[in-house]
Amino acid sequence: MSTSNDSLILASYTPGQIAFITFLKSRRDSFNVFDECTVSRSDLVAVIKGSAYVAIPAWIAVKPNRRSGRGCYLIPELNVDVASLTVNRNLRGRKPGSPNVKGRIIGVVNIPIVNFARPEDFGKAIATALALPSSNI
Repeated sequence: MSTSNDSLILASYTPGQIAFITFLKSRRDSFNVFDECTVSRSDLVAVIKGSAYVAIPAWIAVKPNRRSGRGCYLIPELNVDVASLTVNRNLRGRKPGSPNVKGRIIGVVNIPIVNFARPEDFGKAIATALALPSSNI
């Protein structure tokens, strides 16, 4: 694959990405790096094992331009000073309890655990939990 390693450097990184790059740089002596930035999947998995990370992050493993053959990834950030990388402070996703797309707040419904012998009893329990008239069930 003919990809310039400099083109793989992102315009900005999330704090989680910066943390992972810092983690890898701190353990660089425990895995092999080929061609300045190529790391094998087995080496990455071995480094991650026993740490707070459970898998190779998707921003490395999923993108086709980060692959350098079978089971190898290009990680040019290993050769860059972390302080020179731009941090993206835009936190994605909704905060807990915020309204969803339709403006309703997603809640949790507690349904009592009961062994229902008849389906009608189950419908009444659902109606009670949702505070609906039982005729609607």
